Amino acid sequence: MHLLRLLASARDVLRTGVLTVDVGERREQLLAVKRGEVPWSEVEARMARLEREADEALRRTPLPAQPDRGRIEDFLVRVRRASALRAG
Repeated sequence: MHLLRLLASARDVLRTGVLTVDVGERREQLLAVKRGEVPWSEVEARMARLEREADEALRRTPLPAQPDRGRIEDFLVRVRRASALRAG
């Protein structure tokens, strides 16, 4: 279940550039996998399809080729500083 969720999230973020954590309409399908109600062969087929879709999305992704390390570092420092100040 979690691998399917992560593969779908990876595909979607590669397609859109936006990370969405909510599984939305896929929730019941994922829970059916978790409960063992979906045959393993179908789970494998879904994983393979999501992997192919993620590979295709990677070729067209709006995401930059490299992360903005300066921006990330600035964000992490600000968050850690705010957390430390709150902890007192």
